[in-house]
Amino acid sequence: TFCTRMDYVAPFATEAAYVGAVERLLGIEDDISERAKIIRVLLLELNRISSHLIAIATGGMEIGALTVMTCGFRDREIVLDIFEAITGLRMNHAFIRPGGVPLDLPEGAMTQLRDGVALLKKRLPEYAALCNENPIFKGRLKGVGYLNLAGAMALGITGPILRSTGLDWDLRKKQPYWDYETYDFEVVTRDEPDAYGRFRIRLDEMWESLKIVEQCIERLVATEGQPVMVADKKIAWPAKLAIGSDGQGNSAEHIREIMGTSMEALIPHFKLVTEGFRVPAGQASQAVEHPRGEQPNEGECEEPQE
Repeated sequence: TFCTRMDYVAPFATEAAYVGAVERLLGIEDDISERAKIIRVLLLELNRISSHLIAIATGGMEIGALTVMTCGFRDREIVLDIFEAITGLRMNHAFIRPGGVPLDLPEGAMTQLRDGVALLKKRLPEYAALCNENPIFKGRLKGVGYLNLAGAMALGITGPILRSTGLDWDLRKKQPYWDYETYDFEVVTRDEPDAYGRFRIRLDEMWESLKIVEQCIERLVATEGQPVMVADKKIAWPAKLAIGSDGQGNSAEHIREIMGTSMEALIPHFKLVTEGFRVPAGQASQAVEHPRGEQPNEGECEEPQE
């Protein structure tokens, strides 16, 4: 779970980079089910929205636009409520795991997703109305933090900052993963490489993420019943989880089975919990489009590891 704790604002992106590298080492990339990949993309794009809302909210607070701050954190709660319903937690989820995801969507999640998208569509225009042409807002951001393409390239900067220079670099398009190439969305760019341009980039990117989320909802309906974790029980741990008041945990049914009726189920459960699974020797790298830019993860295993 260490990778999800590296970034509490966008934990799914750090999980994705780590898990992608592990799955390459395991050679199971092609075994991940379509439904598992859809759920991953859904969570990543919702997390992009919540991350951008924090950037806009805290940025507004710093320049005295307190209404922008309160709106940003208000709307972030919509996304965090969805995360809690699906993963059991508001952040640091450890939900994107080697082999897929540990749980399918719970009952009622699809309704909550549709309602959340509808509410965000209603709320997002407020930021444009408050800020886009506000002379005080523009006066405090335009020309501030100017960084052109040459400067961004020299510093190795990616994400919204780079795209505000006009360069359409986005790994979801340039180096797609988890079927991103099959989704309809645009890479947002601007020719305003300053604080104001970067605000506008994030605002527009939230709309593009909503487009992807809506496509994920349609695909989830079409893939209902598909597994969300690989069948290999040496990798697919923890199995038979449930969401309780304190997050994810082994379901009561699973505990009864392994503790009361099935030694054959208890032994692999014990070994996977205490030892983990073995990763073949080798090197692997996976990068994802984090809300703030490219999120790489490189893995190297000289000897088989657990």
